[in-house]
Amino acid sequence: MIIWGSTGREIVLDRGQFFCPQCQAKRSYKHLRLARYFTLYFIPLFQTQNLGEYIKCEDCKQTFKKEVLSDGPAYEMIHLVSSILADLKSGTPIPMAQRKLVNAGVEEDTANKLVAAAVGDNRKACAKCNLTFFGTVARCSGCGGPLAQAEGAAADQRITAAPPPPRDLEI
Repeated sequence: MIIWGSTGREIVLDRGQFFCPQCQAKRSYKHLRLARYFTLYFIPLFQTQNLGEYIKCEDCKQTFKKEVLSDGPAYEMIHLVSSILADLKSGTPIPMAQRKLVNAGVEEDTANKLVAAAVGDNRKACAKCNLTFFGTVARCSGCGGPLAQAEGAAADQRITAAPPPPRDLEI
C-alpha cells in the first residue's frame, strides 16, 4: 500500500530587524514562505504550490504583509513624534525636544514644525531661564522655578544658531 498526500511548510527566506507595528519598537523578524509539498509516506518530497509570503515578528509572533518592511521609516517617525510628545508632557523644554528630533535625523525646519504642531499655543515660559515648556508642565526642569503662560510669538523658540542677517532693501 502506498501512502501519499500533501502538507504545508514554512520556509525561512530571510531574517532581520524591522519596526513592528504591533510592538511599536524595532524587533527581529523572519521572512517566511508558506508552500504546499507532495508527501510520500509522510515525507515531503517536492513543492507543488506556493501559498504566499509574509513577515513574522519574533517577539509578538504577529504576521504582516511584506510591505511592512518598506513602511519602517514612517512607523519610526510616528514613534519618534509620540516619544517627543511624551517628553514634552513630562517637562522637557521645547528647544530640547526640537534638538532631539534633529539628532534623530529630522531637518531643523521639520523638527520645528512637528513640535509646533504638537504643542500649539499651549505653552508656558520660565522667567529665570527663558525656556518654554508644554502647557501642562508646572515647574521649570532647569531651575525649578514656576512657569507662567507664554504669550504669542515670544514663546516661539527655534533651535537655529543665529538669526538670518538683515536684507538690504532696494528702493
